[in-house]
Amino acid sequence: MQLYRLKYKRPEIFKQIHYALHLPQYLSYLITNQAYSDITSIGCHTGLWNFPQDNYHEWVFREGITEKLAPLYSSADVVDARAFWKDFKVGIGLHDSSAALIPYLACFSEPFVLISTGTWCITLNPFNKHPLTEDELKQDCLCYMSYRGEPVKASRLFAGNEHEIETKRLAQYFNKPNDFYKTVEYDEKIITAFTRTNPAAPEIKFAERNLNDYKNYETAYHRLMLDIMWQQLASTKLVLQDENVNRIFVDGGFSKNPIYMHLLAEAFPDMEVYAASVAQATAVGAALAIHKHWNSKPLPGDIIDLKFYAKPTIV
Repeated sequence: MQLYRLKYKRPEIFKQIHYALHLPQYLSYLITNQAYSDITSIGCHTGLWNFPQDNYHEWVFREGITEKLAPLYSSADVVDARAFWKDFKVGIGLHDSSAALIPYLACFSEPFVLISTGTWCITLNPFNKHPLTEDELKQDCLCYMSYRGEPVKASRLFAGNEHEIETKRLAQYFNKPNDFYKTVEYDEKIITAFTRTNPAAPEIKFAERNLNDYKNYETAYHRLMLDIMWQQLASTKLVLQDENVNRIFVDGGFSKNPIYMHLLAEAFPDMEVYAASVAQATAVGAALAIHKHWNSKPLPGDIIDLKFYAKPTIV
């Protein structure tokens, strides 16, 4: 989109551009002095790639944007470089979310979805091969691209941002530290009380709720997490469809939140739900993509640390 803008708003700059690189490929270029485009960066919600046709969109050719894009190069291959009187094999760089998915693809062959949590909660399903529909696009679904060049259907939820805003509101109202939520343990009785009085998904978000309705921080925080989980359930279901997926992995901030994890296990009772942790997942994924070029040893079996969450038993 920046290239499109420059073409019409700053044509003098557009004419001077030889290649426009995504950040990972620019970093690789600084080391190798070779410019390439990577399919995971091109295919990560840029609007450049036509997934069904496996090529750039027609508008990219029509507007002359392809002339400003470096040649595509395999994400699993390396280029030779020399620096400090030594020879190096250098990858061309990958999009961060696509790289973070690689450890899971390397370790698990059975279908799964990964919920990557942070400011955004992104549900990634690398086993959903159905093209995006107009309705899915309207509900904030998108496609990433795996390092193997395969589409990864995803849905997004701004839940981490909502959590940050609302926990600050809770802290101020109940006179607690901003990170007090980290001390709150999962209480099944509180959740049961909420779901029995209102078993259907709430029609309002937590931001619209009156905090006077809650006797303490713990109760209000459970309400917040339940409201977020209703949204998470709907968001994740968008990319599940009828695929044979029986595992959900959660990484990032919410994977360390026992209330989120217990509620997720209850929301998907027919699936195995795991909190997953991969140290430096993006860097590890990028290294795994080019593993055969720099490491003769087999992949270690302990890349991913898993914690299973069973569906709560209500007595």
